[in-house]
Amino acid sequence: MSRNQPRAAAEPLVTPAFLILCFTSLLCLSMLVVREAQVGDARYRFLLWNLFLAWLPLVVSMAAAGANRLLAGMPAARGAMLLILGIGWLLLYPNAPYLTTDLIHLIMNPTYSWRQSSESLLLWYDLIVFFLFAWCGLLLGYLSMRQFHRLVSRYLGDAAGWLFIVAVSFLGGFGVYLGRVIRLNSWDVVFSPFRLANSVIGGINANGAILTILFGMLILIVYLSLYGLGFQRGPGQGGGVARDGAGGLS
Repeated sequence: MSRNQPRAAAEPLVTPAFLILCFTSLLCLSMLVVREAQVGDARYRFLLWNLFLAWLPLVVSMAAAGANRLLAGMPAARGAMLLILGIGWLLLYPNAPYLTTDLIHLIMNPTYSWRQSSESLLLWYDLIVFFLFAWCGLLLGYLSMRQFHRLVSRYLGDAAGWLFIVAVSFLGGFGVYLGRVIRLNSWDVVFSPFRLANSVIGGINANGAILTILFGMLILIVYLSLYGLGFQRGPGQGGGVARDGAGGLS
């Protein structure tokens, strides 16, 4: 951007995509309530907790985008705040794509049947519910990652921004592996750091590497796909990486 040109208006933190995710989350909640009322089975309530955890990375990234604006006149304080929030976000980020792994509960459930129409209907209902939760997780992860992508690109350049995306994708994949297979939690960093360190070291093996690559590829492909769709909308419509570091959601 030329120095003689006015700076582009910062994108709002709350955008239609954010509101749609709020609506979709409420829809997920409603569908679970209906299922429990009709079937009398509350076995999938854990999805709500996992969805709550999936929202945390977006909350942190929005806080980072807000801090980037509010502390614009204090570079040292802004840098320190972005670093702290960035570390916190990286620890919380795997909670978003982790929702995709909850589909395993459908595969491992022996009570479903394709032969009886009532049980077949329940299977399709549950499949849609799990897919909506997984989709929410992927979108929450994308939107939060995109905000930090903008910030990194602004301060370190476009190449560093894309290197950040690739690195976070596979670190996130490793985090999903640690959560699903090793059964670690984000808060273990604070409450069980030694257990976390031992589990991370023990998780570095062939199976862990394969699952990390698979989950990492999923995260990266989803990000590139959604980024590409946004980029096609053109400048000023949410496409591309905003160099003003606004970090808005589109």
